[in-house]
Amino acid sequence: MKSIGIVVTPGCWAMSLFAVTDFFRIVALLEKQAGLQPGYRVRLLANAPGKRLHAAGSHAIHTDACLEKAAPSDWLVFPAIEGPALGKTLAPSQEASAYLARHCETQRAVLSLSTGIVPLAATGLVNGLRINTHWAFLPTLQQRYTECHFRARESYLQDRWLYSTSSLHGSFDALLALLANDRGDHFAQLCAAHLLVSSPIQMRPVLPGTRRHDDAAILAVQEWLESNPQASLSLEQLASRFGFSERNLKRRFTLATGLAPHLYLQKVRIDRAKKLLISGALSVQQIAHQVGYENVSYFIRLFQREAGDTPAQWRKTNGAY
Repeated sequence: MKSIGIVVTPGCWAMSLFAVTDFFRIVALLEKQAGLQPGYRVRLLANAPGKRLHAAGSHAIHTDACLEKAAPSDWLVFPAIEGPALGKTLAPSQEASAYLARHCETQRAVLSLSTGIVPLAATGLVNGLRINTHWAFLPTLQQRYTECHFRARESYLQDRWLYSTSSLHGSFDALLALLANDRGDHFAQLCAAHLLVSSPIQMRPVLPGTRRHDDAAILAVQEWLESNPQASLSLEQLASRFGFSERNLKRRFTLATGLAPHLYLQKVRIDRAKKLLISGALSVQQIAHQVGYENVSYFIRLFQREAGDTPAQWRKTNGAY
């Protein structure tokens, strides 16, 4: 069972904190319904003296342990912190910093939600890494932590073991990516379909490993393809839309994501098809058309090659409970 440590800093947003605990509650419910062994144990770790801290708005949060005395965690999550609290001293104690250093040295995952990166940035452990954060705080954070490379992108960024987000939706995207790496695509897709934050087809595709780069122009192409998987554009048309030559787009896109543009779009379409299969009663033919395939037989063959099952078999195995 993996241990998930949520680092609670005074002034953190309760909404950000409980979004993570609720995510893992959904995971636990789906594990139980699927007959799986529990895979995650969530603990709240206090990044301040005492086990009772106050979130933004003075809401009391009762933690399970102080950070410096906590058992090692497999994943650490840092909830977002409200603006007024960012001006205060948020650096962890010497003992807590040592705990964080041991975690980072072993390359175990860290997830920072928006401004939640501040306690970690104060330790110097993320110097040199690319970090996604809320656009409104980007200038302040970049000025304060000059050795970090802050960005304000949609969804999430991954740099080595650090996952960072700029928004609530990005938080779920990153959690789903971590879940997919750990429990596989099938279970992550099921979890995505059960999240109550938006229609499943409006969520980002679960494609771990494709956001480890810092090419803003390619990120824009990725996000457009993810929002418009049904679009029928040639590589030449796609390149023209974003001001690339065809050759340059293919080269940069493949270098950034590890996939050629047409293969990336293919995976985006199959991902959306999985969500539609889980969350609705549309026929396979209707789903094929919605994700951009007029030839249903071709869609079925492609889906089977990517997912290992036909769409009908995949729906039967992975349908909503």
